[in-house]
Amino acid sequence: MNWKLLVLSGGIICGSLFIGGCNSGKTGQKVVMTEYQCPMNCEEGKTYKAEGKCPVCKMDLKEI
Repeated sequence: MNWKLLVLSGGIICGSLFIGGCNSGKTGQKVVMTEYQCPMNCEEGKTYKAEGKCPVCKMDLKEI
């Protein structure tokens, strides 16, 4: 009887460690980088990483 209890306990412990180790911690979310550009395309395709104004025509940069 003690032998069966020992084997069953070991199986439960190993199984719980196996299942607990399957979680890699990744959530599947992607990081999206937002870029901004002049709506008049004054600088022929130049993009910026932050909002602001176009240095050429002074219009607000638009998200692309």
